[in-house]
Amino acid sequence: MCSYLKKYYLVSDELSETLFECCTLQHFEKGDLLVSEGTECNYLYLIIRGFCSCCYVKDGKEHVLRFMEEGNFVLLFHGFLGRKKAVLNIKAMEDTTVLSLSRKDFEVLSKQNTDFVLLFYHVLKDFLIEYEDRDFRLRSNSAEERVVYYQNIHEIQPLLQRVPQYRIASYLGMTPETFAKILGRLNKKTKTL
Repeated sequence: MCSYLKKYYLVSDELSETLFECCTLQHFEKGDLLVSEGTECNYLYLIIRGFCSCCYVKDGKEHVLRFMEEGNFVLLFHGFLGRKKAVLNIKAMEDTTVLSLSRKDFEVLSKQNTDFVLLFYHVLKDFLIEYEDRDFRLRSNSAEERVVYYQNIHEIQPLLQRVPQYRIASYLGMTPETFAKILGRLNKKTKTL
């Protein structure tokens, strides 16, 4: 846990110990929902092992907004911080083990531990930077430009190892057919170079 936390902020041994005491280890099977829309979101999760997606369902179709892997925090801002029923789902895309921190412990730590506040500030900062970048790419780039961008920053290949192409297409804001055509065309170009 300590190494995952330190990728966000250099936490003290004291905070690591406190978090370890406050957190509960939980396991979710592939396909399980950590949080489902319409329910209360009372936990903040840190993925220790596994892979999750944040999605919503519309007209029977799942739309992926974010992927989370080992070392990522799983948090629904609207539900957890806003104290409202979740509007999104968090789904285990493979068997996943998490450390969960209750809202009550989160609030106590936020009031009593400056180190925790700084850690959480860095978690939020990283999330907002990622969100802003993705929002910009979805709104300003063509479908092919999005695929090229995510290929160039090496995010597509690891995703292809963990989730089906149609989920990646959803994440990139396109149909599975469009994604497959673009990926095939780009792979063909790469082979001829």
